[in-house]
Amino acid sequence: MSEIDDIERNGFVSEEERFAPSGGIGAADLAENVAEYIEENDLLHEGDSVLVGLSGGADSVALLTMLARLAPGRGWTVRAAHFNHGIRGIGAEEDELFCGDLCDAMGVVFYSETADVPAYARENGLSIETAGRLLRYDFLDRVAKRTGCGYIATAHHMDDNAESIMLHLIRGSGLAGLTGMKPKRDNIIRPLLNCRKEELEAYLEHEGILYRTDETNLIPEGSRNRVRLDIVPYLEKHINPAIVPTLCSMAELLAQDEAYLSEQARKAYESAKCEDGLIRREVAKLPYPIKTRVIRMALSDAGAVVDIERVHIEAVAELLEARTGARLMLPRVEAWTSYDLIKFGTPQRVEEFEIPLREGLISTPLGLFRVKALEGTEGFVKDRNIAFLDIDKLRGLGADPVIRTRLEGDRFRPVGAPGRRKLKDYLIDRKVERAERDEIPLIACGSEVVFVTGYASSELVKVDENTARMLRAEYLGRAE
Repeated sequence: MSEIDDIERNGFVSEEERFAPSGGIGAADLAENVAEYIEENDLLHEGDSVLVGLSGGADSVALLTMLARLAPGRGWTVRAAHFNHGIRGIGAEEDELFCGDLCDAMGVVFYSETADVPAYARENGLSIETAGRLLRYDFLDRVAKRTGCGYIATAHHMDDNAESIMLHLIRGSGLAGLTGMKPKRDNIIRPLLNCRKEELEAYLEHEGILYRTDETNLIPEGSRNRVRLDIVPYLEKHINPAIVPTLCSMAELLAQDEAYLSEQARKAYESAKCEDGLIRREVAKLPYPIKTRVIRMALSDAGAVVDIERVHIEAVAELLEARTGARLMLPRVEAWTSYDLIKFGTPQRVEEFEIPLREGLISTPLGLFRVKALEGTEGFVKDRNIAFLDIDKLRGLGADPVIRTRLEGDRFRPVGAPGRRKLKDYLIDRKVERAERDEIPLIACGSEVVFVTGYASSELVKVDENTARMLRAEYLGRAE
């Protein structure tokens, strides 16, 4: 018995059955099938307003048509929005005009916007596909909020879902990537996930509704197009004629496993995270499936919501055991170790500066100082953000005092310390990570640091009972 015979004996549909609408539903009944899917998955309710992402292609035209026809009997308000990616020139402009005319004919309020996606991709180091997705959803979200639409409906269907699952598999995704698209994610709904593309096209043909064809979708270039045009058809022809519904069914089963693991990971994440990052030892001891999910949650909270793949998660896992100060560049975010923590973010590098210390209000790239010369020691208090410096001792150091960033060779003798030492060693002892050391404004005379903002003043300029005049330099913080 051949492999294909074995597949058919185990319940996969035949070639002829594959081209019939799923479940035997005819084109005329597809809209009602979609309505049932919306109800079963709790996507829309009476009184809801929904914004349809309308490209002009068969999928989104079918979605808009169905929702617009279903809306009056279910109390929905339907609007549509079209995003021009600025890629296909006159073809894209014709798509936009088509969408506007279609909405006019249906009596649907229409919105549109054009952006230069290639330029945005270059400026932000993104792929065209990722840049387009980010800008498109940003546009849809803005329109939805402006118009009071509680939901954004996209026309993703079963074939799109199978392609995404296949791409995640090829790229080495974890379990979460193999669970496929969900009917609802936040305010995004996908009412067509139980429909095949051929069903949608048959529906439009039955209803006599025209649509646009994006010729770039027919060119076997780019990962998604190659999966759609080459890989899936090959699998359907030679391996499993029902590969699309099979992948989607598998994703539903895996989603149950992923939900359980994610719940356990969320508990571990809440236990391991602190205000400044993740406690390394808490994450390192976790079972690997939970550990990787905790890392992904931390990256997501730090703003890394796109282009994070398994290789990035594994690199962060290795960073858990690295020395303090180790850094890792990831898409749109950075990870680094800081003693018993691992932190995520995009630290802003401060350019070196040096500003003469004088009376008055002094603005620096790291914040404001208020400086005043005082007779005697009246008003002296202990405050880590206020420097009280003996003026005569300050002049005795032989260099004009300045406010600046740290430099190689800086020395510091904290009040009460027996001797001078490297400023770097002083900060390391206080577990100040490398990136933060460059963001501490210093008062210094040459290489002699006399005040480390937020920490201590120098023994060399200490105010005491013999002080005749003192300089009060208060750090006021950054001006937002």
